[in-house]
Amino acid sequence: MTVAAGPRDYYEILGVSRDADEKEIKRAFRRLARKYHPDVNPGDKEAERRFKEVSEAFAVLSDPKKRREYDQVGRAGEAFRQGAGAPFGDFWFTTGSPGFGVGGFEDLLEDLLGGRGRRPGRQRGQDLQAPIELTLADAYHGVTRQVSIPIPRPCPSCGGTGLGGGGQPCPSCGGRGQVEQVKKLEVKIPPGVRNGAKIRLAGQGLPGPSGERGDLYLIAKIAPHRYFTRRGDDLYGEVAVTFPEAALGAEIEAPTLDGKVTTKLPPGVSSGQKLRLAGKGMPRLKGGGRGDLYLTVKVVVPKRLSAEEKELIARLAALRKWNPRAAPSRS
Repeated sequence: MTVAAGPRDYYEILGVSRDADEKEIKRAFRRLARKYHPDVNPGDKEAERRFKEVSEAFAVLSDPKKRREYDQVGRAGEAFRQGAGAPFGDFWFTTGSPGFGVGGFEDLLEDLLGGRGRRPGRQRGQDLQAPIELTLADAYHGVTRQVSIPIPRPCPSCGGTGLGGGGQPCPSCGGRGQVEQVKKLEVKIPPGVRNGAKIRLAGQGLPGPSGERGDLYLIAKIAPHRYFTRRGDDLYGEVAVTFPEAALGAEIEAPTLDGKVTTKLPPGVSSGQKLRLAGKGMPRLKGGGRGDLYLTVKVVVPKRLSAEEKELIARLAALRKWNPRAAPSRS
């Protein structure tokens, strides 16, 4: 059936034949969307009109059902447009189309332009995220780091289209339409930062049409520590003591993230008991102060004893008639 006269034919808009497959249609849309997207052409009303036209054509031809309907009845003026989709800001998207709802449309623009799809008139640029690797000591003390952030930008060779000569992929960007530019920043990490926390660097994201940049968010990735584990603002670890120290009590050196400190070991302590070192945990980001450090006591028994040591322990056992396995136990 002949397509009704009126606005331009959808196949003509995308520059594809009527027997074009799904890949050809998507490839054509990607090329034209990169070319006419309002973020790439700020203030260009003709580019904005073409982008709406391209988006409307893709919304129909990318949906098998609507494409069949279009092929049968044609785009009869505004009649087909009203049945084809629903407005999304100044763009059009097809409701119910696989992969082309509101989220699907934005995701496609993200794929095209390296960021979330944005409506014309939104001036602020795209936010970026990147991980930053830290040690527990870095999080404890705070640290200043220089980080290298790869910032995507339109490929200068192909203008962001991804196409080179003869319709082949651009050799500079491999058809992606983007290249990475490394940006070096000096970042101050505050004491007490937690794993997964976002550190915001205002104005270090991508520029928008007006030049106003989005933000950069660094995601803290704190590596496990050899001795300590963190729970909230408290730290947990282990301290080894000798049998005489455990039996008689002693002043011992205990490990902390500030180095070793001296603490009192009460007499009669057993393996598994915890020592609390107040204020030796992680700094609190809010409210000030620090958490606590809890050290689990581990009584270490020597494996090799001299004859004299064996004799002394045997004498102790004879003097101390006590069976800790008896019930009720007594000390």
